[in-house]
Amino acid sequence: MIINPLELNQSQRLEAMNQLGKDAHPEMTWIYRALPSCTMQITVNGPKSGQQTFGLQMSGADVDISFNKAEKVYGVKVQPKEGDTLEERPVLLSKTWLDAIEMNNLVRSFQVGCQMSAGPVSINNTNPS
Repeated sequence: MIINPLELNQSQRLEAMNQLGKDAHPEMTWIYRALPSCTMQITVNGPKSGQQTFGLQMSGADVDISFNKAEKVYGVKVQPKEGDTLEERPVLLSKTWLDAIEMNNLVRSFQVGCQMSAGPVSINNTNPS
């Protein structure tokens, strides 16, 4: 089911992102958590890379979709704003274009939502932001 992330609050967006991160790739899982100052913490579990956790400053970051022809996988990537030292990081890899589009929209909506709210967001909170 396609959802409109603009109709969701931040907690619901994170919940949808975590569901996608759990189901989008057969060999990897992605876990998302909101941190203060519009930072997203991402934990990736994969058979080749083990577990990796990193944070991305989402305020002003570019979000884009790519396609790796060799691996036949779509990627949703975040590039922090100019001047930051972090390089572009994937926030989801998926075998389907629809998952990549949905995550792209959720991440962009998360950016808008975190800039409008103050402090961290709990994924268990279902009250509108």
